[in-house]
This record gives sequence, C-alpha cells and structure tokens, in this order.
Amino acid sequence: MEWDDLKHFLAVARAGSLTAAGAALKTSAATVGRRVTALEGRLGARLFDRKQTGFTLTESGHAARDKAEEVEQAVLSLQREALGRDLRATGTVRLTTTDDIAALAVAPHLSELSHRFPEISLEIVARRDVVNLAQRDADIALRTVRPTRGNYAIRRAGWWNLGLYAARSYARTHGLAPGLRDLSKVAIITWTRDSAHLRGGPWFAEHARGSAVAFMANSRRVHHAACKAGLGVAILPCLAADLEPDLVCLLPPSRVISVELWLVVHRDVARTARVRAVLDFLVEVGPKKGR
Repeated sequence: MEWDDLKHFLAVARAGSLTAAGAALKTSAATVGRRVTALEGRLGARLFDRKQTGFTLTESGHAARDKAEEVEQAVLSLQREALGRDLRATGTVRLTTTDDIAALAVAPHLSELSHRFPEISLEIVARRDVVNLAQRDADIALRTVRPTRGNYAIRRAGWWNLGLYAARSYARTHGLAPGLRDLSKVAIITWTRDSAHLRGGPWFAEHARGSAVAFMANSRRVHHAACKAGLGVAILPCLAADLEPDLVCLLPPSRVISVELWLVVHRDVARTARVRAVLDFLVEVGPKKGR
C-alpha cells in the first residue's frame, strides 16, 4: 500500500469531492479518482458513497480514515525531523500571514532578505484563516494572535499598529483634528457585515455607534483608497497611512489598535537553518510599537 494512495484518499475525505481534493493536491480530479479506486481495490472495500452532492465516507471509509491519519502524522513527523537536521540556509521557506501584513511588514524587506540569504526562496501565502503548520501547509505563520496550544516555537516579531485616519480635505471640511473624541458627526469606512469581526470592526462598534456608515468593503486596501478619496474616516495600518501626505491621523494606535505580531513555527521545523534565518530576519525588521 502506497502513502500517495492514502494521501489522495484523505484529501477526498476532507474535501468531499474529487475536484476539490485535486485542487488541494495540485493535481487532476481524474488522478485522484484513480488513486482512490486503486486503494479500494487493494483493501477490498468500498470507502466512499458516490452521490451527486459529493463523496461521503462509508463505515469502512471512516475506519480507514482513522488509520490513514495515523500514517499521515508519522510521515509528517519524519519530514519535519529531516528538515530539522538541515544545517544549510538554503531552499524554500513558506510563510503565511494576512495580505496587509505581508504587503506592509514583510514585502518592503524582501530585497534585503534576498541579499543576505541568496539561497533562500521565501514563498508568501496571504490568507486570513489559520493554516495547519503541523501538516506543513506552511513553515512559518506570522499572526496577531499567539497560539495557546500546539507543539510550537513562538517569537515576538514586533507590533501591528492601526490608527484612525481621514483625508486632509475631509478633516478640514468637518473640523476634525488629531485627538478626536466625538465620532458621532463623522461617517465611517468599515467592514462588510460578514467581515465585521476583523480588526477595526469591533472598535467602531464600540466607539462609533452613532456614526453614519459612508462605505463598506471586505478589503483594508479598499478602505485606504476610500479614505484617501474623502469618503469618511477609516482604521488603517500605520505602516501605509503614515506615508500618505493626503491623510491625517486623528487617533494613534495607542487609542485604537496596537497588537503584538507573533512568529509561529512547529518545533521540529524551527531547527532548520533556512527557517531559523527567516525567523531571525523577521524579528529584526519587525515593526515597532505604535505611539
């Protein structure tokens, strides 16, 4: 029995379809289907009920999944241990973080990273959800929330600072100045309802209950553009907004949002030279605490 067959079986069990499993494995649905059929033939058991709505595990499939996940953990552990013994700072390091943090806190320093470690290739996956480091979805995660569980090595990488900003033209028209206390007469630029839990949304919900909503978007970059266009006030990353001459900071991050950035890596992978090099570099260039 081959690990690749089990890997394809697990992908279908988790995704519920050949197409989604193929996308996760970066292969075709036909290839996934052949692997699953081959595994069923070797086991002499039907692992899935094939329905129009997708693939669902049979009783035999559930039992096979438990055993396949045990094999998966053993394979991943072996891979991590092999990586941990890698002493050369060479190869690919996969970093996951949000789009904003990647663009503003990491990307400006990529040239320097490349100069210092020309044999390291940094691959950035920008996403909001938390990836599974144990399953090697990424080598390093850069997060604003420190994990409380898991076999991780964790290091502080700086601070993620957000302040309240307005276009200078909007501030003049509405008589706004730094140190603003009353938000009832301003219009806010905020998240769409399905993204209202993201940073800035709860702050507005608490401090701007009586404010009109000028604009909603599920992208911080769109908030930035709308704020610069003079639609209203917005909570923006200071790393970008402080460089805009057309924007004025009405409230500093100490009164809005200033949270620690954490580098999270599985302990087995943390011993790898290329991963250690990237971790040390990101700690060095990480943004400082806001005013």
